[in-house]
Amino acid sequence: MRSNVLWNISRLPVLACVLAGFVFLAISGCGSSKQPTASEKERFPLQAGRYTVLGILTDNQDNNKAKENAEATLLRHPEIKCMVGLWSANTPMILAALRSSERLGDVAVVGFDEHPDTLNGIAEGNVYGTVVQNPYAFGYRSVQWLTMLAKGQAVDVPDSSLIYIPHRRITEDNVQQFRNEVALMKKGEGPLLSPDLDLSGTVVRLAYITNSTDPFWTLAEDGCERAAGQFGCDVDVQMPSAGTIEEQKRFLESNVANQLDGIAISPIDPENQVQMINEACDATTVICQDSDAPKSKRQFYLGTSNYMAGREAGKLIKEIIPEGGEIMLFVGKLEVLNAQERSQGIIDELADKPIPAALQTP
Repeated sequence: MRSNVLWNISRLPVLACVLAGFVFLAISGCGSSKQPTASEKERFPLQAGRYTVLGILTDNQDNNKAKENAEATLLRHPEIKCMVGLWSANTPMILAALRSSERLGDVAVVGFDEHPDTLNGIAEGNVYGTVVQNPYAFGYRSVQWLTMLAKGQAVDVPDSSLIYIPHRRITEDNVQQFRNEVALMKKGEGPLLSPDLDLSGTVVRLAYITNSTDPFWTLAEDGCERAAGQFGCDVDVQMPSAGTIEEQKRFLESNVANQLDGIAISPIDPENQVQMINEACDATTVICQDSDAPKSKRQFYLGTSNYMAGREAGKLIKEIIPEGGEIMLFVGKLEVLNAQERSQGIIDELADKPIPAALQTP
């Protein structure tokens, strides 16, 4: 099966049957009530209100493949109205494809995260907007809360075991202000998100495992280092250069062997990493950040409500092309839960579906 096959858009287990060039997605079982799921078989292209979602193309975090996917989309679908990058590197590769195809400015672009090329694209008018998470806070809070747990202090975790850090939308109106904030983080002058705590005693040793190397994770590293300096702990930020679960497994095993006091991980393929995460949980405190592994024994998840971030991206799409039209979604890997939830959020927003009660704010 090709690496950019059209994947499922729900967080549930799926049976993918390739028939006549389409991928049919048979949804099985019942998922968590906290996240919406598809209720029947779907295939691409699918209709969502006035919008036709052509598909979701994956690139296995290969920038050349990401650009190739975008270029192929422009050739096969010359009437496409909007291209959406679900991960940090996707939007810059969409822009590169639009430039090489001499279509820059003809097709609307919506992105995720704060890649410098994406922010430049917004400032130049070539990207309508991006939904940014807060990787700095992911790193900072992971270090803070793992240190507190190692010191026997309580962390306020909701019954859902999901701690959501708010996302933001960045458009032409606020892109420069956001750039200024990012510049401070990179200089080591990011905000202190917590007052000083009484964490005296043995130095806590932690690991923060990302799912790849990317500017997104550099900001998370900035947050880790800021918190480590404030709370007097040691943190090793570990970035798998090839973005594979095998690398993450080696990191987990090494951290357990070195008897670290806590680990924060962004699972690459949570369905197939339950055992390795559980083995680490048996030896130390493990939390998930950025992407969850809800079937594991991790203590809690901290990060974005990726479904609601997807809804925000859907709103951006509706603003820039209110008349509707064809759109394509692009992502590195759809095995990762955050990609599944973002794509589902976009499609539900375009279809004007109600927000699930569990995700509504008072």
